Amino acid sequence: MENSRRAKSPPRRPGSRALRIAPDEPSVLSNLGLSYVLSRDLPKAEETLRKAQASGRADARVRQNLALAVGLQGRFAEAETIARADLPPDEAAANVAYLKQMLARKDPPRTAARGKPPVVAQDLSD
Repeated sequence: MENSRRAKSPPRRPGSRALRIAPDEPSVLSNLGLSYVLSRDLPKAEETLRKAQASGRADARVRQNLALAVGLQGRFAEAETIARADLPPDEAAANVAYLKQMLARKDPPRTAARGKPPVVAQDLSD
């Protein structure tokens, strides 16, 4: 019965309670931004993540989430530049290449085979 009560409650705005407690906390804004990414509201995700980044207290997760939001909008060079703030150039390039590959697929990523995306391409020619 307890589960049925939960199911009937109205949906909450993502992170609303945390935002009331710590409205400018980068980690809270990062989580909210990522929730916008997951709901495919990429402009709102980018806006929220840029606010988190501008705080001066942002960590690598904020920047990598921002790189994801920017890359999913097709701005790959900008996404790679953002990612390079925390990753070696080859890893940043590999992450953006994976985004390009994912966006080029005809089937949605959630129905594709699940596996960890490559972080660094390996040369197997030796």
